[in-house]
Amino acid sequence: MPVAIARTSQLTATSSRVATELPPPIDADAGWTVATIQKDFVDWRRERSRYAVWAIDLDLPGLCAASERMRRHLDDYFLQQYRRQPHITLRICGFPGPDRGFDDDYTPEIFNAQIELLERSRLQPFSLGIGSPGSFPSAAYFSVHDDDCGIARVRQALADDGPGEKNFPYLPHVTFGLYRGRFPMAEVRRRMRSFPGPVTTQVTVGALVLMTYQAAVIGGPLTACAEFDLERQAWRVLDAKAMDGLLRPLSG
Repeated sequence: MPVAIARTSQLTATSSRVATELPPPIDADAGWTVATIQKDFVDWRRERSRYAVWAIDLDLPGLCAASERMRRHLDDYFLQQYRRQPHITLRICGFPGPDRGFDDDYTPEIFNAQIELLERSRLQPFSLGIGSPGSFPSAAYFSVHDDDCGIARVRQALADDGPGEKNFPYLPHVTFGLYRGRFPMAEVRRRMRSFPGPVTTQVTVGALVLMTYQAAVIGGPLTACAEFDLERQAWRVLDAKAMDGLLRPLSG
């Protein structure tokens, strides 16, 4: 079996075909997709530039290729120029900054508290499966099977809900496209079923990654800023420039 390594996560791809039955949309009553608007939501950003999340980094050749093939297969439904790397969002954090002026600001104190929670939790590397494509009303994704309950333990360890997460149903997934318009969901799902070659994938997760993206760009790329290594039980900076603004108050 081919194995690809991305930081401390391992990806093992099998040759089994995707199941013919797709998982249902998270909104079972959603008969239509919802368009994603490519614009800068300035009232939400309030002059802040980047947004942070804890995630599992899946920027691996096999999954990147599968995502690109699926985007081509569903191209007439999707917003163009989606450039976000494959990942699983674990917890949304907010806008990094030195002070908490708004409820969705992500300060050094919050980051430090999350690291302490992860250290106390003693989480270990875990496995999960990535398989059949599915759909939310606004986005298409590969399904995630948290057989070891590793994702559930991470979310429990990080404790408090992130901005806007309270009472919001969480479903782990790997997004590969955003819809550009209103299309019949049944039609989109029929097209998904006709995709000629997805494979099931098993992933061993060895690190949790703090990532940010430009808040003004819909579907823009992620920057990996820092990671918490589940084997070493320690965190390290991956991008010093990206972390500088967040960490500067901690070193004072």
